[in-house]
Order: sequence, then structure tokens, then C-alpha cells
Amino acid sequence: MKNELIAEEAAKLYEEGLALEAVAEQLGVAYRTARKAIFAQGVVLRDPHARLVGRTRPDKKIQQ
Repeated sequence: MKNELIAEEAAKLYEEGLALEAVAEQLGVAYRTARKAIFAQGVVLRDPHARLVGRTRPDKKIQQ
């Protein structure tokens, strides 16, 4: 029962935009536990690198 409640709350927090680490910290569980709980609820995990797509630094242009 407790695991179900943790899984539901973890999935809710993650879907609201919290990072996995923040979800784990807020629920007082390990990162891996939070990840498993979210995954068990059928939530698709976000790509952590997607937020960097398209970002470039104009001051770091490649020398040709």
C-alpha cells in the first residue's frame, strides 16, 4: 500500500515538472526508487538532454 502511494505521488510530481532528483528528495526515497515508481505508473521519462537541443554559444564558434 505504501509503495502504491509513493508511486502515485512520484508520478504526479514528475508530471508536474519536477526533476527525478527533486521527486526523490521530496518523498524521502532514493533516486532509483523514485525512478522505478514513476516508471511503474506508466509515465514516460523525459530525455534529460532534450533541454539542450538547439542551444549554442555564439562565443564558442568552431574555428575553420
